[in-house]
Amino acid sequence: GKFGQLISWRGLCVETSEPLVEGGLVYMQACHADVPQTWYIGKLADLPPVRPSRSARFGTSLFCFALMLPGGYEVKLLTMQLQRNASVFACDATCVYSNMTIELGPGVTTHEVKSNLHCEKGGEFGTALNLEIFIEIWNAVFRDGGYLRQDWTVKADPDSVFFPDRLRVMLSDHWETPSGTYLNNCRFGMHGPIEVFSQNAVTTWLHGRQLCHDHFWKVCSGDCYWGEDLFIDQCLWKVLGASRENDFRLLVEDHCDPPDGWRSCRDRERVVFHPFKDVASYENCLAAGD
Repeated sequence: GKFGQLISWRGLCVETSEPLVEGGLVYMQACHADVPQTWYIGKLADLPPVRPSRSARFGTSLFCFALMLPGGYEVKLLTMQLQRNASVFACDATCVYSNMTIELGPGVTTHEVKSNLHCEKGGEFGTALNLEIFIEIWNAVFRDGGYLRQDWTVKADPDSVFFPDRLRVMLSDHWETPSGTYLNNCRFGMHGPIEVFSQNAVTTWLHGRQLCHDHFWKVCSGDCYWGEDLFIDQCLWKVLGASRENDFRLLVEDHCDPPDGWRSCRDRERVVFHPFKDVASYENCLAAGD
């Protein structure tokens, strides 16, 4: 059409925005095939303001899960968290996975997965090569289907001091997309102590992980020797086209250039403090944030 002209369009829905150097925002929006959409054709400076309607805002309900190694400090941490209704147990739905059925409290037992939960350390960053373990955990998440009843899925490590209410507030700033949205929690890339995925992102990961495996096997000429967090980050972002949104309020930890004094846990903007591996230090951090 000509500049200044309003036209009608039918097509695939995409919603995104990118900041301009001048400080403005350009909004790109298409519509579902059966819904007409009005477009304004003109110079960027002359475009009328466009905002997604508030009805498009995504919900903030949480399905949270953790992986627990039996026989160690993680059992004590998760038992304490259950007693205090803290961390993953303060989410709308919760599941704890392990390779044994263990009672954490009255009526609360782990969901058993077929894995010895053992992995080596290695790769470029000397991290835990835990991808195969977490593939089994994600298989269980998909089979259980609990993520389909909540807006967001959260994987939290047992030694992560996690404040779900803060996450719910944060998630009001993030939107669902057709291929899903997930949060990058560190400027070095997504780190595993807390991982947050929209419902569509989990479904995209479910259907696309084999494609990612094949892609990166070719890129690395074999095993890339990545941990689960690096693999799923690169998979969703670089291969499957999910929306990767930076929100560094999500995590403060020793491997992500933390500020001085971060272990006091007094920063009420942060959702997760990591790691706190014994009950006493965990409870102190939790109390400082309450």
